[in-house]
Amino acid sequence: MRNYFDKNLFHHVFNSNEFKGWLLSRRWFGDKSQLSNLSFKVSIKYFNTISETIFLTTIEITSEDYAKSYFLPMIFYEKIQDILEPKENTRANVVKLTENTFSKIVALSVHDDQKEKILYLNLIEAEYCVLFWKKMLFDKKISETFPNMSMELTLYSEQFEDEINMSKVRNLIEASLYPERYEYGLEQLGGGNTTNLLFLLHISNKKFAQQEPISYVLKSYKEYSGSLEPRKLFVLVKNNFPNAPKIYGTIKIQERVTIGVLEDVPNKGNLGDIYWKELNHMIISVFNRVSDDFSSLEDKDNMSAYIKEYCADSLKVSEKIGFQIKHLQEALIVQNDNLYSKETVQSKDYLKDYSDKLNNMVNRIQNNMNKGSEGAFYKSPKITSILIDITDIIEKFLSEFDVDQIIIQPVHQDLHFQQILYNEINGENTFYFIDFEGDPQLSEQQKKQKFPIEKDFGSFLRSLSYIKFNTLLNFIEKEFVDKERFEVPAEFLFNLYFRKTSKITQKHKKLEVALKLLNLWEKKLMGKILEKSLNLHFTLINYFTLERVLHELDYELLFRPGNIIIPILGLKEIIDKH
Repeated sequence: MRNYFDKNLFHHVFNSNEFKGWLLSRRWFGDKSQLSNLSFKVSIKYFNTISETIFLTTIEITSEDYAKSYFLPMIFYEKIQDILEPKENTRANVVKLTENTFSKIVALSVHDDQKEKILYLNLIEAEYCVLFWKKMLFDKKISETFPNMSMELTLYSEQFEDEINMSKVRNLIEASLYPERYEYGLEQLGGGNTTNLLFLLHISNKKFAQQEPISYVLKSYKEYSGSLEPRKLFVLVKNNFPNAPKIYGTIKIQERVTIGVLEDVPNKGNLGDIYWKELNHMIISVFNRVSDDFSSLEDKDNMSAYIKEYCADSLKVSEKIGFQIKHLQEALIVQNDNLYSKETVQSKDYLKDYSDKLNNMVNRIQNNMNKGSEGAFYKSPKITSILIDITDIIEKFLSEFDVDQIIIQPVHQDLHFQQILYNEINGENTFYFIDFEGDPQLSEQQKKQKFPIEKDFGSFLRSLSYIKFNTLLNFIEKEFVDKERFEVPAEFLFNLYFRKTSKITQKHKKLEVALKLLNLWEKKLMGKILEKSLNLHFTLINYFTLERVLHELDYELLFRPGNIIIPILGLKEIIDKH
């Protein structure tokens, strides 16, 4: 039956509405709202088989005025157990793989045969299975054929000067030479990323079963555009920057990186875990302590004491992270390399272009809001007026910036709490910056551009505001919402900001006091992160924070309109502060 698997069959299947619907369900598949009518076309730009069941494809999605390409390796199976290693054959894993499987019955007309062949097709993204990684990384017979398939596997060791990283690369090379000596385990990381699939591969030597396996992060770059991440990681290694994962290997298809093998850095989680945990604990604990007597929370010194008591780790991290971000940005510079050098531009021209870009985003959001149903709460005049006021704020930023020139350089572009891992040893934190693929809102060419360093600080600070409002929503749901009356936390938050009443109830007072405490928390952490010696331009930080909020609003409006209250309030705060 597998003799019938060819490019034509996959082209037919990929263009079925069932498969298009399956594609739309993938988190990494972008522009869902634009393609939701399934009128797009799927073209197979690259097709090869590396075994009887594994098919490598790159696909191009096209519709009117739209084109985007993806790396899409697939595994075919009749029985799912046939493609699993013994360690993978668990109930939980089988359920997960089955839920992610695309299934279709295909009728084939076969030459010189009067009868149709019925094919029961089960396809799953190949990255979810150890079989795929064994074939791609550790099967010498297959890797030797890569040049004939316009593919290239590269494992790096020369770039490393330390024994630990050199040994990890040598371990990969040895596993490819003697795969029968090793066992492999696989677990997914990231919970479903928006531009990639991320897995942790454990390799253990059968001869030394008692030893801890060596682990690697496997990254499948789903957007087939040539990820910038491997090159940035090379630069960081070259500059001896210790706080980012090392890159051990890549696989290219037609000269574009599709797979990266990265260091598994030791960590206890991301920075968001610290801020989120402490802030939620503080807001619940403080109001349990004060009960209905809010007098102690009317005093700023008392609120500061609560923040110091409950958010000690957040304050400690915030004192260091601004300098760590600056060190990262310094490590992204390579002299005599046009892509990784600093440039000086005229601020008037640069900010005029950026202001035009932000105004275009506002116009697009306004148009999308106008297309919404009449009953949508975001059509409230109080919300639509915010977008009008934001255009005035953009003009204000432009007119107030009084520095003639701006320095631009390579930056992270998408820096938020989940992009920074931390590890604690003897009470001291070490930070690791991850995901150097660039701002997901930018095109391939735009990601190659340089930016002021304030772009990273603006997007990072936006994470504080996002956690603040999410904490407040959780607090509202726990303390205020009457579930029998079908009340919604976002409505309480909307009323707090937009529907002031002369009659102040105990609930309103409690909510206002909670917001004051959270605002002070945010202000204190921002003050520690943006230490004066960093020499940052706050107007530029405001530009990039505003850009981040507009991207959030655009995304939520298209995909999760019930969640737009947080970016709306982010815009309102920017207006109120300026």
